[in-house]
Amino acid sequence: MGPMEAIMSGVMTIFYYAMVIAVVWKLFQVATDLGEIKTMLSEMRRTAIVPQVKPAEPSFATPSAAPPLPPVMAGPISLASAEALLREVEAESHALAAAQSPKTTA
Repeated sequence: MGPMEAIMSGVMTIFYYAMVIAVVWKLFQVATDLGEIKTMLSEMRRTAIVPQVKPAEPSFATPSAAPPLPPVMAGPISLASAEALLREVEAESHALAAAQSPKTTA
């Protein structure tokens, strides 16, 4: 049993070393991919076209007019930008539903 145990021990040692090398190699691949994603996101943010928001005209009819909503792509994601995006999507879906609803004649 001595030589067989020595052979199995050698095979298992080689297998474990191969697994450690594979794990380290995969970690380097993941780190490289994350670095590429980070640079692409920063480039996208830097080159993104920020929509110009027209200043709100003063409303004399309502003295407590709400401040204008922040643009959606103005910067990092915040609660205000998420709410603005949700409002825009909801308005577009209502407009699309109104345009697609069948017109009934009485």
